[in-house]
Amino acid sequence: MGAKLNKAELREILKKERSGLTIAERQEWDQKILNKFWQNPVYLKARKLMVYLAFGDEINTWPILDQAWADGKRVFVPKVQKYPKEIIAVEITDRSDLKPSLWGIHEPISNERTAPDQLDLVVVPGLAFNKQGYRLGYGGGYYDRFLPQTFAYKVGFCYTKFVREIPVAPWDQPVDLVLTEA
Repeated sequence: MGAKLNKAELREILKKERSGLTIAERQEWDQKILNKFWQNPVYLKARKLMVYLAFGDEINTWPILDQAWADGKRVFVPKVQKYPKEIIAVEITDRSDLKPSLWGIHEPISNERTAPDQLDLVVVPGLAFNKQGYRLGYGGGYYDRFLPQTFAYKVGFCYTKFVREIPVAPWDQPVDLVLTEA
């Protein structure tokens, strides 16, 4: 990529690259990632999982909700809190437990938080990941504050073309596994 880019510049480039993918590419790659996820021993053993709710052109995590419920798992999703600036894990038992936020991202109606250390598995969003599991998120720092509070196994979803070198800060939190379509 030539000269090193800062995180903000890299975010803009990656958003443009991701929005340039065709719907057919994204659907095919998303399904491959989900199939790997559902076959992973960590998913199979997990009883309580937290998963981000995909928005826009993010890797589609919505099918995980239905599969996890069918598999008898408890499902938690993040809810953004403004003060303090954090995400909390809130259990949902049905899609009707969700509503769009001010930004159009679905989140739980309830504010009843579950302690992060009660989770077995957390699916983490990211624009890109490096081979060591560090992620480039959207810049809010929400997951970098949340992840140290949980002992859960952390999984990031990423298209292969977005696994690359990224700037890493001392406070950045890695995931344990990055799943791609490849």
